[in-house]
Amino acid sequence: MNAPRAIALCQCFNGALEFQAGNWEQAEKALHQSIELYRSIGAASGEALACQRLGVLQTAQGQLEGGWVTLEEGAVVAERAVMRAHCLTRIYAAMARNRLEADDVKAADQALAAGLAMSDRHGHCATCNALLLPVAVSVCLAQENVAAAETFCHQLEEAAQEYGSRTWLALAERAKAEVAAAHEDMTAAIAYYRDAHKKFGAANYAYEAARCLSRMADLYRWRSHKGDQAKAEAARSEAQQIFRQLGAI
Repeated sequence: MNAPRAIALCQCFNGALEFQAGNWEQAEKALHQSIELYRSIGAASGEALACQRLGVLQTAQGQLEGGWVTLEEGAVVAERAVMRAHCLTRIYAAMARNRLEADDVKAADQALAAGLAMSDRHGHCATCNALLLPVAVSVCLAQENVAAAETFCHQLEEAAQEYGSRTWLALAERAKAEVAAAHEDMTAAIAYYRDAHKKFGAANYAYEAARCLSRMADLYRWRSHKGDQAKAEAARSEAQQIFRQLGAI
């Protein structure tokens, strides 16, 4: 049918699904094609959202500066998009995660603040919140603002329960694990991470499942109960195997 808008939309969703399934090479190709097609027909909203998804993929691959450039390009495009507020909220959320991975907490906080302001402006879209609230918890904890992190965590848990998605529920469990770890309640944190890991696995989200395993390994070492060192090594080994398969390390 030679319908570039429809092809671009399909490739954008295809890229997102391939990323979640762990087929990152296919995901990257699909997202690049989506961006090019949207750009060719002047569809700014579609191009911005495809850039956001590509930036998330590049961040997961460890291409932090490349991911940041992609997200900046998406933000420029989003300024002229019909869905400007939605696009920018998602891009700012991805920017905050990217800067956290780069250990630039100040820049992460700035991106988060911009995302929260944009979210307030367009009325707290559920899909946008699924991206924004988890990173809000992480940014606040990086700033040692546990009270603010708990507030965002409660908001995420309420949204996850209402929406009912396994991925959302997994994100909420992981956020609770982060907060519990900040309170130095390692047993609770490990339990939350274990539950998040199972939910991410059930949703075929290998990357996030591996991130939970990696964090569990850290907490087992910290807790140092009988048998914890062996559990830490097992969790670390499994996580590293997944990361290698994905191309994340």
